[in-house]
Amino acid sequence: MMEEIATVSGRTEPLIARYRGLICDLDGVVYRGDTAVPHAVETMARLTADDVPVVFATNNASRPPETVGDHLRGIGVPPGGWSVVNSSQAAAAHLAQRLARGARVYAVGGAGVAQALAEAGLTPVRVAELDEAPVEAVVQGLGTDITWTELAAVGRVVEGGATWVATNLDLTLPTPYGKAPGNGALVALVQTTTSAAPHVVGKPQPALFDLARSRLGTAPEDTLVCGDLLQTDIEGANAAGLDSLFVLSGSSRLRDLALAERPLRPTYVAADLGGLLAPGVAVPASPAAHLLELGPGGVPRVPRADDPGVHHGSGNGSGNGFGSSALLQAVVATAWAARDEGRPLADDAAPWEDVERRLGIAALP
Repeated sequence: MMEEIATVSGRTEPLIARYRGLICDLDGVVYRGDTAVPHAVETMARLTADDVPVVFATNNASRPPETVGDHLRGIGVPPGGWSVVNSSQAAAAHLAQRLARGARVYAVGGAGVAQALAEAGLTPVRVAELDEAPVEAVVQGLGTDITWTELAAVGRVVEGGATWVATNLDLTLPTPYGKAPGNGALVALVQTTTSAAPHVVGKPQPALFDLARSRLGTAPEDTLVCGDLLQTDIEGANAAGLDSLFVLSGSSRLRDLALAERPLRPTYVAADLGGLLAPGVAVPASPAAHLLELGPGGVPRVPRADDPGVHHGSGNGSGNGFGSSALLQAVVATAWAARDEGRPLADDAAPWEDVERRLGIAALP
C-alpha cells in the first residue's frame, strides 16, 4: 500500500509550477501574529527566486497594505515579487463606483479602512465627526480598538439610510494565543440593532479575488489560491472558478476538511505553505481514495509512524519520499468518498486530531 500511495500523482514538478500567479492568504498561512508559520518564509523565498508573482489578499481590513508589507519583511519574507491587497480596498473600490468623488463615508476599524477610502477619492469620517454632516455610507472593518460607541453609530447611520458595506464576515481571527473575534462577530453585534444587512466585499465574495487577480494580470486557469479557511478562501476560490490549495496551519482543521461539502472542497491539500513546492495531485481525482480503510470510529485508518514505509518528517510535503503529504491526500480523499457514498464519518474533533498527529501535522498553539 505504501508504494501505491507514493506514486498516485505521477508528477514531479512543484505544484506552483502549473500556475502563473498565486493569491495567498496571510493570517494562519504566512503568520500568526508576529510569528511566521513553519515553512512559510522559506517557501516565499523560493517563489521570489523563481519569479512567481504573489498577491497577498487578506480579509483583515485593519492595517494598510504598507504596514502588512513591513510585517512580512519583519518575519523574514524577502522583498520584491509580491504585493498586498485587503478587503478595505475592495470596499473602497465598490463605493467609489457608486458615490460621487469626495463623498463622506463613516470608517469603522483600523487605519487600513480610512486609508483605503481616501485613496479611492472618498472622505473617511470617524465617529466624532458624524454630527458635522450626513454620511452616505459606512464601511465596517476589523480594528483592535473599536469601541461600543463606534459600533452603536453603525446601526444608527444605517437606520438613517446610509449604505452599509462590511469588509468581511470572518467570525474568528487566528492569533499566537488561539482564535480571537473577527469582523464577522462585530458585524453580527451591530445586526442586533437593525434589520438591514451589509453588502460584503471580502472573501468568499468575488470582489477581493478580482482585485488580487487584476494585480497579477493572470487568467483564472493560471491562478492558484492558497488559504486556511474553508468558508472564505476555499469557498471563494471555487465560486470564482480558481484552483485552490488548503493548508492546515490555520483556523480550519482536518475534521472540517473531511466533513466539507463540495462547495468548500479545495483542489489540493497540504500541511502548510511548503506544499506549493511539492508535487501536487488534485485530491478528488486521486486513486488514493481506495487505498485507506475507513475504521469503525469513522476516520480513515492511517499507518503507524513506526511503519517502515512511512516517512513523516516535518509534514510539509516538501521532503523526499511520499511522506505524510501523500498520506494526507489519501485521508482526505477517503473521507470525501465515504461522505459522498453516505457512510458515517466521525463528527468529534478528537479522532481527527489524532490523525493529524499521526501525519506529523503540528497542532495550533
